[in-house]
Amino acid sequence: MTTSHGLIESQLSYYRARASEYDTTFVPYMDSAAPAALERLRAGNIRGDVLELASGTGYWTRHLSGLADRVTALDGSAEMIAEAGRHGLDNVEFRQQDLFDWTPDRQWDAVFFAHWLAHVPDDRFDAFWASVRSAVAPDGVVEFVDVTDHERRLEERDDSEPEVAVRRTLQDGRSFRIVKVFRSPAELTERLTALGWSCSVDEVHPGFLYATCRPVRR
Repeated sequence: MTTSHGLIESQLSYYRARASEYDTTFVPYMDSAAPAALERLRAGNIRGDVLELASGTGYWTRHLSGLADRVTALDGSAEMIAEAGRHGLDNVEFRQQDLFDWTPDRQWDAVFFAHWLAHVPDDRFDAFWASVRSAVAPDGVVEFVDVTDHERRLEERDDSEPEVAVRRTLQDGRSFRIVKVFRSPAELTERLTALGWSCSVDEVHPGFLYATCRPVRR
């Protein structure tokens, strides 16, 4: 099934509108899983020239900044970038970029993204990973954090597209439809192997996975 352009647009509108209140809900949500995820992040793979995708309010950017020489952080929302800029990270360059319409202009030593892949529908999954492959150096690494099906319990089902969409409501009562595709570590490993990646995908905390992937030389 092809995901509608309207759903993708609604997702971007949601995150633009949520930017100012994002951390009030996301930071407490991550509290229990953060230690395990940060242990993997700090394992030594992320260094040098790093690209972060869907950087949001900079929750993970702060940690990447301390590990990397330089960070290029991309996000589709100018409002999210404005929030992230408050961290004052001297070695980070923020850029506004729609990741569904993205052609990398160079390569980085490492690529990182968190809580983004579940917002990529199946019909755009392969194209997204093709872009990631173009962005990472041949001997580089890609790492990402995401959620498993365990977290579906927290979402409001969207009956019009139940396999790909959920509903989210902001503090002011506005409701938006967004993409939310829950994939297991086993499914991700299988799909990414087929696309030419060697990956270790592990559930590091109930409901949260961490993956380390490297491109397989062709």
